[in-house]
Amino acid sequence: MNYNIAGQEVKLCFQTLSEKTLRMCVLPVGESVKDVFATFDLDAREWEEPSTVLNGEEGVGTLQVGGYTVSVQASPLCVSFTRCGKLVQKLALSEEDGTVSFPTGKRALYGLGHGYHEHPDRRGGDYDLRKNGQLKGYHENYSAISPTPYVISAEGWALYFHQPWKGDIDLRGETGCFRKYPPQYCDVFVVDCEEPMDAPREYYSFTGLPPMPPRYAFGYQQSYRTLLHNGVNYVVKTAKWMREHKIPCDMLVYLGTGYCDNGWNSYNGNFEWHPEVFPDPAETMKELHDLDYKISLHVTRCFTGLHGSVHDEEVSPLEYDHAKNYWKRHIETIHTPAQNEAWWPDDADEVDMAQRLTRHRMYYEGSLELDPDTRPLQMQRNTFPGANKWGGIIWSGDIISEWETLKNQVPIGLNVALSCSPFWGTDTGGFFSTPEYDGELWMRWLEYSAFTPFCRGHGRPSFLHNPWGWTMFQSLDEMPLELAPGVLHDGPPAADILPDTRVEGHNRTVLNLRYELLPYIYNLCHEATAGVPMMRPLWCYAPDDDTAAGTGSEYFFGESLLVAPVTEKGAREWDVYLPQGSWYHYWTGRRYEGGRTVRVPAPLGQIPLFVPAGGVLAKTAAAQSISKEKPQDFDPLTLEVYTGANASYELYEDDGISLGYQRGECSRTRLCWDDAAQRLTLEGTSTLFPGKTRKVDVVFLPEGRKETHEITYR
Repeated sequence: MNYNIAGQEVKLCFQTLSEKTLRMCVLPVGESVKDVFATFDLDAREWEEPSTVLNGEEGVGTLQVGGYTVSVQASPLCVSFTRCGKLVQKLALSEEDGTVSFPTGKRALYGLGHGYHEHPDRRGGDYDLRKNGQLKGYHENYSAISPTPYVISAEGWALYFHQPWKGDIDLRGETGCFRKYPPQYCDVFVVDCEEPMDAPREYYSFTGLPPMPPRYAFGYQQSYRTLLHNGVNYVVKTAKWMREHKIPCDMLVYLGTGYCDNGWNSYNGNFEWHPEVFPDPAETMKELHDLDYKISLHVTRCFTGLHGSVHDEEVSPLEYDHAKNYWKRHIETIHTPAQNEAWWPDDADEVDMAQRLTRHRMYYEGSLELDPDTRPLQMQRNTFPGANKWGGIIWSGDIISEWETLKNQVPIGLNVALSCSPFWGTDTGGFFSTPEYDGELWMRWLEYSAFTPFCRGHGRPSFLHNPWGWTMFQSLDEMPLELAPGVLHDGPPAADILPDTRVEGHNRTVLNLRYELLPYIYNLCHEATAGVPMMRPLWCYAPDDDTAAGTGSEYFFGESLLVAPVTEKGAREWDVYLPQGSWYHYWTGRRYEGGRTVRVPAPLGQIPLFVPAGGVLAKTAAAQSISKEKPQDFDPLTLEVYTGANASYELYEDDGISLGYQRGECSRTRLCWDDAAQRLTLEGTSTLFPGKTRKVDVVFLPEGRKETHEITYR
């Protein structure tokens, strides 16, 4: 019996992609998988023609494909996938329109990238994969949409609907559906998630593992909208203010003119410096670099037909939408002593998938073409599977400055981490001004951002999305409000919010803690390059706990920090659900037993944090910025060991700026704590400083006992 969909004879092709992922392609008989299904949105490997093919003449039955047992039945066409005795999934294909149906089970469903309304559990929604960018009804209180057709179940399976790209995933019933066009084509990756972390690991493996951003990117990033106001140039003035007031900051991000009155360039999409804001770009940039700031420039107006590569040859100079020519415009701007370190390619809501990927690739490869041994850095709002291999940071878009928005960023970030990008952040404080916006919302949002992959202040009014505006100005009348009429709830903040003397000290405290935790955070960055996201749902470490699986208000930041952001105005206590096990409150050292919800103090500046028994935090001395220079010796290091359980930890370090990490240039410090024997073992290996000895301070918590150990790195 032949397999038919929409009146056309089709075949089924199977291929193992890894031990846990099996690919099934459906396409007309006589056509080639390699010719039909694109791979530029997948990992940059050689994608072979599948070796196992059923065209219907073989009828029905069972076959072995790698570690999977595949059972096929016809009329209706149905394929079951079993691995290690476990039924992973069962896919039914409609003979009328090619719709793929699958049981959704009973537990939480995650994934699908950014945006949408159902968080953290995606069950109950219908997700249109054709939608992209900042759409009415989504971004105002949630996020811009960057669709990812990846569905993850807490029951231990995941499905990636690779192609066709444009369709929808309906999770409103007990049976989920992937509806797409044309009906005869489908490319599905079936993933057996033996443990929760298999879901992101497999996704990043077949779509492309990300390269490491530079270490300074994990410091604080301060975005600027209006750089010139009432005759005052704020470019150098505010940069000096943060250094003088000991506010840690690494990157200054300059918006383009058009989205603000006076940005870095003449107008949006243009590559000429604003003559009044940067009358001498080289001198100003040198002054900022001398203060150890790194600079990111905002770029808009991406060509909808962007195509090609910066490496292409024989490109006509009149082919303006070719990546080689478009990148040349960037080079002409920065081939001066005013060279910036990073780019912020904004917008591009209207461009299609291929152009989004071309844009990511252009900034990565173009930057490496200019400086082959320095890590590129770019931040984009629009992405698509496959973009991670070119290293872009993603953020949640132009969201509204409201408490509800802050609350929703937490589960949005978790679904992004599992199914879109491990390198993500938000506009701290929210983007569009509302009457809810005040110093407290800014401070609580900064507390949250300090425990996300990237921490960046940005929004309207721009003078109140930074540490300095809250006391530099005494009234809203002294600053541009930068309102956006027509946006939901848009309006000026309350007139009495200034001055707010709490903000400066709060910001210093919160950012100092992030900089102290930089070794721990950078270690998470390294783990992300192997497919383990930095932000992780509670479900990842409590897979059998239904309460944990449904929790979107808190998360793990690595294995040793449980973070529960405060997202309600006026709250000074906060309820935190703790999975089974023993936990220590970070601020007080008090021990709690899990499997229950506890209420803890939550004053401003003390986001609720818990460390599990056996957790390890790697810290260093707080700094004002992170150097771009390669280190000549080990950084100061303190390891905090939370006793009550055995601990095992490996800290990764490299030079933070070059591609040496790809050549194996790094140091690794390994810690082992035997709690019963009260015995600590430390050892290290290093290709950066072989043979060198390092002093490491170890603090045993909660008792606070301190020891200093010397490690000679092999």
